Amino acid sequence: MATNKIILRIEEEGAREAAEIVDAAKKKAAASTEKIKAAAKVKIEEINAQAAADADEAARRQILIAELEARKNSLDSKRKVLEMAFAKAEENIAAMPEAQWEKLITNIVVKAAETGTEKLCVPAADRAKYEGGFLDRLNAALVQAGKKGELTLSDEAAKFAGGILLQGKTSDFDGSFATILKDVRTRIEKEVADMLFAAEVK
Repeated sequence: MATNKIILRIEEEGAREAAEIVDAAKKKAAASTEKIKAAAKVKIEEINAQAAADADEAARRQILIAELEARKNSLDSKRKVLEMAFAKAEENIAAMPEAQWEKLITNIVVKAAETGTEKLCVPAADRAKYEGGFLDRLNAALVQAGKKGELTLSDEAAKFAGGILLQGKTSDFDGSFATILKDVRTRIEKEVADMLFAAEVK
């Protein structure tokens, strides 16, 4: 009888302890679950924040690329307009009236001639003008400027379309219109650009 009581007591105690263990395990599991959920929530928020930051960075880069492309296109357009402006200037020089052409050549020769005894290399299309009296007028202009008026025509035709080449004893002067325009462009291209695009800058 006593033995049965002891066995019963042990069973009761074991059941109680088992219940306590199960209850503790449930509480621990519940705590672990909450901890895991909290950690997962934090991780999700971090992932969402990183995704948003990545999206913002991608958008910023796309905007930057678009701005650079627009700037490049704008510069290309401006360059084309400048090319057209200088090409038009070259056309105007080539088509200028003879009196204006003669005045331009005279200015070039008077300023560029060192001695007044140089040879003039001119385009074949202009040779008749020099032989028809323009060479004499050039020499007269040189004398008036205090230089010798002893220019002569070279037998060789110039390889450029317009202008003149002065061949001296020590050096030559390239007075071709193409070279003159190139020099002018180097000096005033920024000024021309400012004139063409002034409205855009404002």
